[in-house]
Amino acid sequence: MNARPGSETGVESGATPDPERADRPPQTATSDDFALGANPLPGLRFACLLVLLGAIASGTAPLFGVVNPAAPPAYPSVAPLLVLGVLPALTAFGFLRARRPGAARAVLLVTAAVAVARGIGSAQLLVEPGLLSRPELMLRESLRPLDPAPGTWLLLSGYAVVFLAGILALRTSTGETSRAASGASGGRQPLFVLVLCFAALGAAGALPAAFRSLDPFVVSHGLLSAPPLVFAGDLLLAVVIPVAAGLAVSSAEPEVGRGGLVGLAVNLAGTTVPVLLAVLSDSELLIGWGIGFALVALVGLGALSIPVGRTVARSEESPSEISLPAHTGLAVLTGALGALGGAFAVVAALVPQLRAPERVIGFGDNYNLLPLLLAGIVQLSLSLPLLRPGLVAPRPVLGTAWAILPLTAAADLDTVLRFAGGTRLELVPYGVWCTVVAVVLTCCAAVSAAVTGAIERDEVDLSDITPSRSLLPPTALTGLLVVAAFGFPVFRTPDHVSPGLFNGFGIASWGLLTALLVVLAALVLVPVSRGKRAAALLAGCAVVLSFRASLAPLAAPAMTEGFSLGFGFWSALGAVVAAAATAVLAARPTG
Repeated sequence: MNARPGSETGVESGATPDPERADRPPQTATSDDFALGANPLPGLRFACLLVLLGAIASGTAPLFGVVNPAAPPAYPSVAPLLVLGVLPALTAFGFLRARRPGAARAVLLVTAAVAVARGIGSAQLLVEPGLLSRPELMLRESLRPLDPAPGTWLLLSGYAVVFLAGILALRTSTGETSRAASGASGGRQPLFVLVLCFAALGAAGALPAAFRSLDPFVVSHGLLSAPPLVFAGDLLLAVVIPVAAGLAVSSAEPEVGRGGLVGLAVNLAGTTVPVLLAVLSDSELLIGWGIGFALVALVGLGALSIPVGRTVARSEESPSEISLPAHTGLAVLTGALGALGGAFAVVAALVPQLRAPERVIGFGDNYNLLPLLLAGIVQLSLSLPLLRPGLVAPRPVLGTAWAILPLTAAADLDTVLRFAGGTRLELVPYGVWCTVVAVVLTCCAAVSAAVTGAIERDEVDLSDITPSRSLLPPTALTGLLVVAAFGFPVFRTPDHVSPGLFNGFGIASWGLLTALLVVLAALVLVPVSRGKRAAALLAGCAVVLSFRASLAPLAAPAMTEGFSLGFGFWSALGAVVAAAATAVLAARPTG
């Protein structure tokens, strides 16, 4: 076996051989060891075998039945579950054969984390099986009480074995030395942004219902309506996806980055494709938002694993110190994504979204489309200047004001989907999908803006910045008004109360919650930001709060009988005034 130059078993060029060192056994595996089929990492190979066994156990669960009395799945699901279940193990085996133990370990760790989330949700079979929304495992056919069957224990034991494989992989060292010192090519920030965007889509796919059911015996629930165990499992999955993606793409080892993203992609396929096959097999099951988001996420993460893994090749060709590129490029990317999101919002507001038997219903009939149109125009006006390289002043404002689009889009979707589900009206697909695409692009712009801001802070000497005590009281007052503005309704009538976080939770509430969290996060940064940056953040907050307040007068023409302004409206107006006054205070030059 040939020794590698510079390794513990070889002699560096120009160095004197050390007889005692030469007699020592080799400490790490060489390329020849892999080529001869040696097994330098038995722990990872055994972990792969455990994942394979766990996948077989979980995949064969429908064969034995998961409930008594028997409730068969929507289709013969054993074969797809087995194929999709063993994909992570086969992927890890493939990385090991390709001498990529770091990538194999990343796949195993991601698989174990997803298995924990799936196992917690599937434990609902032990408590109340009829509330589990897994059509690939069972479809309830009556209201008879259900009890767990042998397939339930097989399913849960499979998840447990995969979890043990993850622990083994975590405790197994790959024997690789970090290549961070040899340098990583600059310009990974665009990849980082794209990975986080697709990971956010994957997390969003775990929150709403994966499918809709026309069968009264088959439950279909999203996160908020799920029973406790399913809620905990779905919430954990929504956390695992972005955390794993972020750790993978930010790893100093590009092989680990590739393995983590590939592992996420194959595991998302395992959670999504079986449900999609059930929807395609059963006419009473309809595709939901969760499947759509997850499918886009798994394709995107799988595709991005290729450039993330290739970074090492470029760094080895031209090693250099890790360096962050100028934030100008990311600012342009932020502007492009924001402008596209604003353009789609404008189109969504102008095209019909509902259809009656005799006519289409669009801008003139749906009062929620005017705020959406205005939000698209405002976002366009803030995003287009960023397309000019070097002009980054509007970026902090857009970093907060982007919340106006999900705020108004959620209100529109709430109205459209409610009327389409309870009346003779039908959805116009292209109008609704334009709204969804606008929200997705806007969220991607928000991620890009956040990364740009982080890079800008890295370029500033933070020791020169101290929290401004004079800004703390007005910022805290603004925060209290913000919570009231989004928590309480902005208007009410005898027959209708506008959505608020404290009076029922629906689709519109997701927009309210998003805007609330964005504004509060910006307010937290205000006291520790430089004067102009703090003023820009507060200006963005004022824009969002203005849109919240405007939902009341814009809705007035449609509801004039008994119309009255709510506490949320007055709180939003007060928050706008407080944010503007605090912005003036923050922009004052300090002596």
